[in-house]
Amino acid sequence: MGCNEHRHPRWVRPGPHQVRTRETAELTTADGQRVAVFTQEPETAEPKPVVVLCHGLGGSHRGYAGLGRHLASHGYAVLHPQFLDAFELAGPRLGLSEVDERTWAADPVAKQKMHALLFDPRHWQSRVARVHAVLDSLGPRSAGVLVAGHSYGAYTAQLLLGTRLTGFGLDGTDFGHPAVAGGILLSPQGSGDRGLTGSSWAGVERPLLVVTGTRDFGARGEGVAWRREPFDRARSAVKHLAVVRDGDHQLGGIPAHDDRTGPVAAAISAVAAAFADHVHGDRAAGAWLAAGPFPTLFEHTHQEETACPTS
Repeated sequence: MGCNEHRHPRWVRPGPHQVRTRETAELTTADGQRVAVFTQEPETAEPKPVVVLCHGLGGSHRGYAGLGRHLASHGYAVLHPQFLDAFELAGPRLGLSEVDERTWAADPVAKQKMHALLFDPRHWQSRVARVHAVLDSLGPRSAGVLVAGHSYGAYTAQLLLGTRLTGFGLDGTDFGHPAVAGGILLSPQGSGDRGLTGSSWAGVERPLLVVTGTRDFGARGEGVAWRREPFDRARSAVKHLAVVRDGDHQLGGIPAHDDRTGPVAAAISAVAAAFADHVHGDRAAGAWLAAGPFPTLFEHTHQEETACPTS
């Protein structure tokens, strides 16, 4: 590790809280669909800031376990909603009995059927509606929520942050939610994909963390310049970009169901925890991010507007 890893070690290591997990299926969307939510949260009686963590296409709401557990150990209630493209739901519905969550992407027929969900505007809106159901259920805990997501989950998180789409009958639609205070985008999409244009992020002003990799290619071969567009184009006063050196779309195994993460996924979890703390007012966390932690793993860009002096 480089010297910056231990300058402020509390984000690098698990936090002080024991973590409990539970699953609920009590939430419903506005049109009556039930939403299963897997929760990882600290064992504390104190109010807990919330992170809503969105899985990718064909993934699972029980995935991203290492990231969720790390955030929970640092005091966050991490809510993992299940989307209709979760393979557990979509596979049987699409007749994909010969593959599973881990293997469908390598099967041409399964991939074609699953990708139809990826490019269906009704499904984009279904994902947003499910997160809205989660956020609406929080009551007094709804202040200062962070939305996070990987791949298709990052697309969902972008919409909740106020990203606007063009075409598909969705021009001018506001997908945001007043509870959202910032976002963590892992392998997000840039312009030219699913209604995103160069002006889509003009209204995104909340704090933003973007993580991608030098080999994190889009479906048409798009590279880092495309993946980092949300960072470059958003008008957020606080935003941080971490590019994993030689990192691919899996970002070191970040979607895994277990919390036995490798060094890249563990470093992403540390950066995410520091970013969350910074959004909630921790200046030391912002300084640690600005210093560029894990320099052997990441290339960093940190931008933050400072308040003007009053005298």
